[in-house]
Amino acid sequence: MVKSILKLLKIKHHIKNIVIFIPLIFSLKFYDLNSDIAAIIAFVVFSFAASAIYVLNDIIDIENDRVHPIKKNRPIASGIISKALAWKIFIVLVFISLLLSLTLNFYAALTVVCYLILNIWYSLQLKFIPIIDVVCIALGFILRVLCGCAAILAVPSPLVILLTFFTSMFFTFSKRKLEYQMINEKGICRKSITQYNEPLLNQYVSVNAILSIAFYFTYMLDQTTINKTGAPFLYITVIPFSIIIFRLLFKIYTCTNNDDPADFIYKDKTLGYLFLIYFITLLGVILL
Repeated sequence: MVKSILKLLKIKHHIKNIVIFIPLIFSLKFYDLNSDIAAIIAFVVFSFAASAIYVLNDIIDIENDRVHPIKKNRPIASGIISKALAWKIFIVLVFISLLLSLTLNFYAALTVVCYLILNIWYSLQLKFIPIIDVVCIALGFILRVLCGCAAILAVPSPLVILLTFFTSMFFTFSKRKLEYQMINEKGICRKSITQYNEPLLNQYVSVNAILSIAFYFTYMLDQTTINKTGAPFLYITVIPFSIIIFRLLFKIYTCTNNDDPADFIYKDKTLGYLFLIYFITLLGVILL
C-alpha cells in the first residue's frame, strides 16, 4: 500500500519543481543559508501541491485510465487504492502544502493557492480545451518560479518568466505529441488529444523548442543578468542547454513506447550526462 501511495504521488515528477531554484541561483542568494532553506521549503511545498493535483487528476480520469495501455496500471485505475482513500490523500496533501507555504510568506502562499485553484479548474474543465490545456500547465510552471522568487524575496525577471513559459509549452506539447502517437498505435486516448493532429503538434513542438533556446540565449546575454550575477560568460551555457533540447527532440520524434517526455530524463543516460554537464557549466561560470 505504501508503495502504491508513493506511486500515486508521482514523486519522480517532482523534478519539474526544480525551476523553483532558478531565482536562487541567478540572484546569487545561494550563498545565504536562510535563502537556501526557504527555497528548499518552497520546493517541498510545490511537491505536495503537485502531488495533490496528480491525485485529483487520477480520480477524475479513472474511467479513461482503465482503458489506457499504460495508465491502466496506476493505483486508482487498477483498484489498488480506492477513490475514497484517494480523496483523503488529496485533502491531506492540499492542507500540508498550504500550511507549509504560510511558513514562508504571504506571497509564496498566494502562488500556491493560485496553483491549486488553476489546476483544480484545469482538471475539471480546462484540460478539455485544446491550447488552453497547455497554457494552463505553462502557467503552473510560472507560478513555481514566482514562488521561488517570493520565498527568497527576489524580483522576478520578465525574461525568466517568458523562458519558463515557452520551455514548459515545449514539454507539454511534446507530451501531447507522444500521447497522440499512442492514438495511432493503440486507438485509445482522451478526447482532448484527438482534437489535435500530428502535423500541428509537430509545429508546436518545434516552435516552442526554438523559442525556449531563443529566450534562454536572450536572458544569458541580458545586461541585467550579467550585472546581477557578475558572470559575463553565461552565454557559454547556451551550448549544453541547446543540446539538451535537441536530445529531447530526438527522443520525442523517435520514441514509440512512452507518453511523457519527463520520463526521458530518468531513463536516457545521455540526457542525464547532458544535464550534469549543463549544471556544472552553469555553476562554474557563475562561481568563477
